[in-house]
Amino acid sequence: MRTWGGPPGPQPGAPAGPWPAWPAHRKARKRLARGPAAAQGRRPTSWPAFDKWQKYVALRFSVRASAGANRRPAARRQRGGALLAVLWLSAALSAIVFTLAWSVRAELDRASLSLDGVRAHFLAQGAVERFLYQLFWSQGATSGATFRPGQRALRYQFSTGVVDLGITGENGKLSLVSASPAQLARLFTVLGVEEGQAAQIAAGIAGRRQGGGPSFSGRGASFVVLEDILTVPGMTPEIYYGWWERGSESGFVERGGVWRHLTLSPGGAINASYASPAVLMAAGLAPDAVAALVGVRETKILDYSDLGPLAGVALPGGGVLTVGRATAYTVEATAQLAGRPARRSVTALVRFGRNRMEPPIGVERWWW
Repeated sequence: MRTWGGPPGPQPGAPAGPWPAWPAHRKARKRLARGPAAAQGRRPTSWPAFDKWQKYVALRFSVRASAGANRRPAARRQRGGALLAVLWLSAALSAIVFTLAWSVRAELDRASLSLDGVRAHFLAQGAVERFLYQLFWSQGATSGATFRPGQRALRYQFSTGVVDLGITGENGKLSLVSASPAQLARLFTVLGVEEGQAAQIAAGIAGRRQGGGPSFSGRGASFVVLEDILTVPGMTPEIYYGWWERGSESGFVERGGVWRHLTLSPGGAINASYASPAVLMAAGLAPDAVAALVGVRETKILDYSDLGPLAGVALPGGGVLTVGRATAYTVEATAQLAGRPARRSVTALVRFGRNRMEPPIGVERWWW
């Protein structure tokens, strides 16, 4: 038997002779195995002790290798498990980093879109205010004015985007305070409301105009804003705001939406330059005459000669047709930012002052 602390006893193939003391420190044993010449940086050429130590070290390493042969599979399994754990950890960290990057990108896009929406909103609002100035200065202008009475559309080109204006004179709508129940019922019927329900709504509106109710609140109050019509029996939000239904051909058809065709301004002649086809048919015009009139105003600004025999003649449904200027306008401005997807619309009711106590022109109401 031998111990690892000292030199071995006689081993098969080991050189005979006296052995020096075996150093206990591992690094000292390695330096001694390489020999004094190797420890001094010189390559030994002939030194018997070096050969003896070389054989002795080779024998000891062979014994260690045979002793640790049974432990190699376990060590390999441990190294494989560590590698698998590192791979799973790398995959988890990659997923976390990807999720964080995606969340940051989504928040940045959302913030950018919100900022673009605010910019587009104020661009559209600024276009309405610019229209006010042009509307005011065009009153006495005979030429060179940007806006002319009867004009239905206008476009403003700014450095930050484009704004399209849709202009509708309030005298091109039926007056909620002066139109006859028959006109209102025909308007609701043309817009897709059933005849019985249309007659009920028209009768409710006529009853509210009798002046028997309060002026501020309640179901019998007078009309202060156009939305007060929603309290009339038979009126529903679908009829007021409109709905879509599938038409006979491919696509959808808009129904209802009476708010686009009614006004609280005092009634009188119907401006053919701004009246919708539904209003013209409610006034008693035949569908063919309405189609011809709409086709002409799509190409030019109407004048009295374009009305033909209808100029100044009482219509079958009541009222007469006129063209030209209005005292109030509904302006719908749609802004599109340059190079950005943001698109916003605002609507304003602008009108001229009724007397000297009011501003010459201003915005009466905004719809965002």
